Amino acid sequence: MTIEHLTPMEERTIALAGIFQNCHQVQQLASTGKVDSYVLDIAVKAILNTEPENTLQVFQGISGIREGLTIVQQQLGNSDTKRDTELTRYSISVLFLANKLLKNKSMLKQLSDGIEKAQNQVEHFGLDHENIYASLGGLYSDTISKLNPRIMVSGEPEILNNSDNANKIRSLLLSSIRAAVLWQQLGGNRWQLLLKRKQIVNIAKQLTQ
Repeated sequence: MTIEHLTPMEERTIALAGIFQNCHQVQQLASTGKVDSYVLDIAVKAILNTEPENTLQVFQGISGIREGLTIVQQQLGNSDTKRDTELTRYSISVLFLANKLLKNKSMLKQLSDGIEKAQNQVEHFGLDHENIYASLGGLYSDTISKLNPRIMVSGEPEILNNSDNANKIRSLLLSSIRAAVLWQQLGGNRWQLLLKRKQIVNIAKQLTQ
């Protein structure tokens, strides 16, 4: 399957996978202090890529969103594997906040300015520098975290109180919001999550084959 021939529902499934993938990394980092550096890089690139040619390009191709597509199958499928309720809670919160964000023009402008600043910083420091996470984490704190209800991340206190970890978690949440905004811009809505679950799961399977 080539990226030029993605259907609207395939693009929505990819955006949904982005939400799940980033929220899963938030869970991992908050509970273990460890994060997949490759997925974290993809998350940062997704935030900074403000003019993609298509949805898949946001996540650097199928390889960059494979974990998320697998999680889509686990979370929405009818398999025997137990669904992760905490991951569901994070993802629903992200979708709700993205909907609020799209109605807040001043906050969208603030995010746009902050992302442009981070893009310039990447040219100087590189993508995986602590200053980039600090910049994106601060941007999340100044914008999305002002919206209610706030996303309350569960984890080990000593991990969450570490500033580097906190900035990476906020960067991942910001990338989740990016994916959720994309989902809604592509025509995604909560009814599709209820009524099109089987189709979304089948698409996620096809995209990972």
